[in-house]
Amino acid sequence: MNSKRPIRTPLRGRALRAGAAVAAATLGLGMVACAPSGNASSGGSGGDRALIALVQEPGVLNYLFASQSGAELTRALVQEPMFTISESGEYEPWLAEEIPTLDNGGISEDGKTITFRIKEGVTWSDGEDFTAEDLAFTVAAVQDPASLIVTDPEYGAIESTKVIDPQTLEVGFTTPTPSFLNLFQVTLPAHEFDSPAIEESDPQVRLPLGTGPFVLEEWKSGDSITLDRNDDYWVDPELPKLDGVTVKITPDRESTMTAFAGGEYDSVFFFTGADFENLTQQEADGAPITTSISEQPWFVEWLWLNHSDNGELGTPHPVLGDPAIREAIDRGIDRQAIIDDVLGGFGSLTGSFLYSGVGSVPSEPAAFDSAAAAKVLDAAGWVPGADGIREKDGVRASLKFQTIAGDHVRELYQQLIQQNLAEIGIEVKIENVPSNRLFDSRDQGGLLSTGNFDMAMSRDGYAPDPTTWISQFTTSSIPSDDNPSGISATWWSDEDYDRLVQEASSEMDAEKRNAILGEINTLFTEERVAIPLYAGINGMAWNSRLTGVDTDSWYGAWTPMSVANWEVAGAGSDG
Repeated sequence: MNSKRPIRTPLRGRALRAGAAVAAATLGLGMVACAPSGNASSGGSGGDRALIALVQEPGVLNYLFASQSGAELTRALVQEPMFTISESGEYEPWLAEEIPTLDNGGISEDGKTITFRIKEGVTWSDGEDFTAEDLAFTVAAVQDPASLIVTDPEYGAIESTKVIDPQTLEVGFTTPTPSFLNLFQVTLPAHEFDSPAIEESDPQVRLPLGTGPFVLEEWKSGDSITLDRNDDYWVDPELPKLDGVTVKITPDRESTMTAFAGGEYDSVFFFTGADFENLTQQEADGAPITTSISEQPWFVEWLWLNHSDNGELGTPHPVLGDPAIREAIDRGIDRQAIIDDVLGGFGSLTGSFLYSGVGSVPSEPAAFDSAAAAKVLDAAGWVPGADGIREKDGVRASLKFQTIAGDHVRELYQQLIQQNLAEIGIEVKIENVPSNRLFDSRDQGGLLSTGNFDMAMSRDGYAPDPTTWISQFTTSSIPSDDNPSGISATWWSDEDYDRLVQEASSEMDAEKRNAILGEINTLFTEERVAIPLYAGINGMAWNSRLTGVDTDSWYGAWTPMSVANWEVAGAGSDG
């Protein structure tokens, strides 16, 4: 997903993170697993290193501190979760010994105490044991106001931690927290830090230590990231099967995809629906690639609308602050044309805020109707000027439209949206920027974090549990001097929404919780806080010489056991 991450997800083009548990994206989790093949020329003997192209270079690689989807690389290669998620959305233990339940004593009767148990024998890549002390330290670091961690809401509900023994941590919550399995998607090595107040300059922020199959060795900004085999990988001494992975930073998407189809790269991080029109045809024509497409939709491409005036919360955006403008934009975009004419049919329509996982409410988007959109603007007093662009009270209906520079497919449907909106009298000026510029922190002047944008675009929202996804639109998530690590793709604040999110985040009864999530979906959709353009496809592609790809995961093939089993035909040879 390019996107935010996946509250983490927007925006996290961490698409906003598509759920801490997922991710995702941040802002921005659409993203596809990138698997390798065996012609890498960046080291190792013969083809024993994979070469992956990375279109969006992140600011840092530690997922806890990152707001861009490029950091997702480390979640499978280096940093592992306590729990993984199957393709159907079921949680499964990974570093954890088991899923906490009432029956096994992992959940207290009142739902406020959760006991996490770690598997025996898990070690960090430097040989140190992975213990409950690491889990407790991670909570302390996330909750420390001096740490610039992109936090998830589950951590905010933690009242206490108690290390029972090296394998067991007891976590006390202020309120029942049904999404507790979203915790510890990434854990920090306590032995590498002097304090939980972690600064951005800490080496573990840029190149984190992990328990995963590979170890980060070097990062040449703007050029490449080098990872070597973890020779002491706790899962199996025979894993990983590759000697390493080299990530080549290639900001021009079009040339990257051409090079991949020609066999230059083992895979690309990440793929979009638009890529698969060409990839499937190239595969049929004999190109050295394999493609795989899931039936279920993946990350949604969102049109983020700034509801505040240049970061001034409480002061409505001079154009987008009018609900009539937002409704006209929603009705005035030909989404089906994006899917058919730009994406080659690889995408689907959705009108839902909650479109995946727990509490999802599938629905169709507003029908494309330029005449109806124009009538909405007429009724609201937006009058066409001499050049056809509407005005009201001296304000011109003119908007900047930004996404990540270098993505030529996105530029095509940006132009289609620009033309659609011009037809109803809304001027759109496309001014794309580098990924860091869009998703950087408030201190670094990121556009989303400072509110210095009109309309932006990235993928997000694909989550097995929606807690992180819905929380990133609460008032408390909006960045400020007191909350510099916050990020907002909408700068929208609503007391009713905040209340509903709090209720959904503490309701353990599944039926009652789904009812609350339905109210959240309705409120968000009716207010047109953001506008869904289309749902991408969950697809993967890799060089055909790669074996060991396992796609039975919420993340596709981008999981620890998948990457650990990547193997290249003829590895170790010269050819």
